[in-house]
Amino acid sequence: MTPFIAERRALRFSAISASLFAFSGLVLGLASGSITILFDSGYSLLSLVLASLSLLALQHARKPADDHYPFGRLTVEPLAVLLKGVVIALVCLFSMVSAVWSLLQGGRPVTLDLAILFSIVNVGGCLLTWWWLKRYARIARSSLLAAELRQWQMDTGLSAAVMLGFALTWLLTLTPWASYARFADPVMVLIIAGYFLPMPIRMVRGALRELMFGEPMGSIRQDMVEEVADFDIVSDDVRMAQVGSFLMVDIQLDKQQMDDAEEIVESVEQHCIRRNLRPITSITLVTT
Repeated sequence: MTPFIAERRALRFSAISASLFAFSGLVLGLASGSITILFDSGYSLLSLVLASLSLLALQHARKPADDHYPFGRLTVEPLAVLLKGVVIALVCLFSMVSAVWSLLQGGRPVTLDLAILFSIVNVGGCLLTWWWLKRYARIARSSLLAAELRQWQMDTGLSAAVMLGFALTWLLTLTPWASYARFADPVMVLIIAGYFLPMPIRMVRGALRELMFGEPMGSIRQDMVEEVADFDIVSDDVRMAQVGSFLMVDIQLDKQQMDDAEEIVESVEQHCIRRNLRPITSITLVTT
């Protein structure tokens, strides 16, 4: 299976899973009266929309260059990730405001039987989806699929926290402090949304870095410098920028090194392919 096919299948699977969780959660959330379940299902519905956006971005990013876009559409991927991060952050903030409003109104009762049943099924489904996407991610390494994995990681943690919260709320109803159980639902939303808010912020920061053609994170640069070191190319002569699954590499050569230019380009591109990155390689002649 090629990385492109794996990425497309993964995003489609993510969209189908998100739709199932979203619509079942909205029904049970309204039936149980829980804003926590509504937040969870609303996030799943958002995941459906964003997974569809990822599929669209994937199709556009892979289109070849043309007269209107002579350098291709490589920035589509980080633009999609940026939009994902902004929307998820807004959902978290809106849910926190709704939770505070509910607390000020004296909390709200929740049908715990339905809530606990939904949370158990949700945790299992989210874990299954996350595990399945992770299998595809080993084949297709891309920023879109990485963002999708972060979404489902967040959703799995959210569902697990919701399940634990409802279990503790049920135990609270068996104690002399049962009257405080009506505050548990909005408090859970505050804790969960506040805890996960940094994740979309990191998504936005990473996407902005790629849109501004920043250097790749991690060991990508060092590995590339070591790859071309055999051609007497030093670190300062290698310029790089990662944009989604594309790696832009510019090698600066002097006149004596130009004879090896073709071999250098081939070495760089093979190194990118081994890392499941799409290379965009250029050679710059440095004259002194």
